[in-house]
Amino acid sequence: MNANILEKANQIVKTSSKAQIGVIDENGFPSVSTVSVINPESIYETYLSTGLGSNKVRRLSKDNRASICYCVGGDNITLVGEAEILTDQPTKDRLWQDWFINHFPGGKTDPNYCIIKIKTKRVSLWVAQESVESEV
Repeated sequence: MNANILEKANQIVKTSSKAQIGVIDENGFPSVSTVSVINPESIYETYLSTGLGSNKVRRLSKDNRASICYCVGGDNITLVGEAEILTDQPTKDRLWQDWFINHFPGGKTDPNYCIIKIKTKRVSLWVAQESVESEV
């Protein structure tokens, strides 16, 4: 993969606070929603915060395939991979952000608070007028 476009994609992901996640619903259709991204470091792993009772968690528990799309200006980074629902306290502590308290009044130990980790398997990039699609 072109190292230049990969570095540009990583910079876009690192500076993004929002993305769209696509999951497969109960009827086999894609379902997309906007999510807040937590501490993005690269295109290879994405972390999201949500509630254990959310539609995303329920759907990912049945089919862990997911796609994340970052769209900034004219650039588009689409990541396809597999999701894992994390509930261990060290991960929840590490990724906690103060504004989460608006959604999880019990704080870091709120039983509804969980993390979705998506491990990228395939990327589709349109960055700086260049296109790359590749398996990871």
